[in-house]
Amino acid sequence: MSNSWTKEVSGALAPRGRTLVITLGSTLRADDGVGPYVCTHVKFSRPDLRLLDAGTTPESIAQTAIDWKPDKIILVDAAHFQGAAGELRVIPLEAINQQTILSTHSFPLSVTFSIVKEDTGAELVVVGVQAKSLDYKEGLSPEVEETASKLADYFNSL
Repeated sequence: MSNSWTKEVSGALAPRGRTLVITLGSTLRADDGVGPYVCTHVKFSRPDLRLLDAGTTPESIAQTAIDWKPDKIILVDAAHFQGAAGELRVIPLEAINQQTILSTHSFPLSVTFSIVKEDTGAELVVVGVQAKSLDYKEGLSPEVEETASKLADYFNSL
């Protein structure tokens, strides 16, 4: 995982002003649970940082995100980009529904977050974690759990 924590990833994860971290995924689909794992392991103490777990229905938190008026939104989700299991990568919003972010969500992420971005004017970054398994089982693969743990540690250090 350490070699995938690039300057691009570091920049994407760095907060800017009011920063909202939104995690996505399902704990019932193995590594798709990376987002909820991060969410349950992060506790922000700063008022300018907020965390929301959107699960598999990000459209359900869109209005909450808009109402909070963030300067930056960071999405964390499982992805498939032909990388090594647990690898982190910044994914352009326009590429979300083409092949990278996993499609366990009930409404297209690109549509939901394009609206949120437009309504807030926030910088929006998507950080994907390469999944190893999407089998119907609970628990992350060791590689993805290591990355999720490091992400949680990073966010907790802010």
